[in-house]
Amino acid sequence: MATTQEKEFFNLHVSGIGYLSRVRWVEPGKRSAGRRSAPFLACSISALRGSSDEVSYTYFDVRVTGEDAVAIIESLQKDVEERRKVIVSFRLGDIYPHLYERDVRDANRKPTGAKEMATLIKGRLLLINSVSVDGERVYTREEAPEGDANADEQLGDDAGHRPIESQAAVMLSAAPTPERSATAKPTADSSEIAAESRNRPSFLRVISQEKVTA
Repeated sequence: MATTQEKEFFNLHVSGIGYLSRVRWVEPGKRSAGRRSAPFLACSISALRGSSDEVSYTYFDVRVTGEDAVAIIESLQKDVEERRKVIVSFRLGDIYPHLYERDVRDANRKPTGAKEMATLIKGRLLLINSVSVDGERVYTREEAPEGDANADEQLGDDAGHRPIESQAAVMLSAAPTPERSATAKPTADSSEIAAESRNRPSFLRVISQEKVTA
């Protein structure tokens, strides 16, 4: 009797903390066979790295694939569009470089008519550990049940640990937000933000007003 051998996979995971942007649903084009793929949620993350005195960014453009991650990121789309400072602690999988052509822009961000090659990092967004909007913590992921091997296997060996948040707390308070377009919308006032907080889905309501300490 023949036995079926299970396939083995090699996981490549990246954990970090950064600014969320460009949340959008993508409608794929038709495949060569004429079939259209299902729409998917995508977003960009400007991940912080380096010293808090001189923060640098690594840019990821990712497809959101984790079920919980899809619900969380989609619920944050309005905050991102309103130019609020949305910071996420995240886990990515299967990253790879992507080469593309873009417009060359002058000092005023206007196209010059020239083109240049650029790269970014693609991947899959698997997990969101925490979310802050304009400095207010609105979500923290619950720890995986102790002994839940399946969860750890899917999300990484250290899925239940979040040292990156405490290590990056000082960096977040000092780090400048990545450059935005000159047409950015004004930030909502405190009363509007409070109202938005009350109207958030239950999993994104404020759970703590305490500051994260290193």
